Amino acid sequence: MAYIIFDMDDTLLNDRRRITPYTLQVLKKLQAMGHKLVINTARSKQFDQDYFDQLRPDYAILNGGALIVDKDERTVYQAQLDVAATQAFIADLLQICDNFTVQSETGPYSHLGKYTGQNALPFDFTAQPFPYPSFKIVASIENDQAAFDLAEKHGLTCVSYFGGAFKRFNHHHATKAQGNRKLMELLGGSLSQVIAFGDDWGDLEMLQQAGIGVLMKNAHPQLHGLCSHISEYTNDQDGVARFLARHFGLE
Repeated sequence: MAYIIFDMDDTLLNDRRRITPYTLQVLKKLQAMGHKLVINTARSKQFDQDYFDQLRPDYAILNGGALIVDKDERTVYQAQLDVAATQAFIADLLQICDNFTVQSETGPYSHLGKYTGQNALPFDFTAQPFPYPSFKIVASIENDQAAFDLAEKHGLTCVSYFGGAFKRFNHHHATKAQGNRKLMELLGGSLSQVIAFGDDWGDLEMLQQAGIGVLMKNAHPQLHGLCSHISEYTNDQDGVARFLARHFGLE
């Protein structure tokens, strides 16, 4: 049995942010054979619901490793920042940034409504304390060192989205790679059983720790020499499904 773990954007999803019928067919066939399907994404549960409903994966690792749910959408693990830690971090963040979003169990909250995606709710973080624990905070910070210094001060993990100013801040136990490790611990599995797919810097550690780590062909060239496998196809060419079909002899 293998644990087939995949990032979503620019990995499983094509350029139109869809799961193709061919990819879905391959994944469901492998699931019927007894292999486990696992989403591992920085997306929130709310933002991933349509894909969850399509795939019905065995597990989903969400918010960059901060939340793990099973196929019945029950929480099996979470690594949140509590209310006090969230408020303390936001107070310092406001000194260097005014474009950020806080993801909680109740949804994403955007400072002054600057971010309008994912049905984010506008919230003035300067006017009142944020009343919820948080899974992740995504902020636009041009100064990388300032972002990493802020993360270090608060004992958080900071992941930079490649090619942009956006940084994701999580609980220090919440990364994609640690999400995979935690899931294997909970299930009594081994990382050697994992076939992982990704395309970006935030996926690199989980690809390197997997038994088989597959970098998508469309990933940045700087990543190509850092993983054991590179897909022959891009995310827009069913790269995940084609690799799996060949690996498991489904072609």
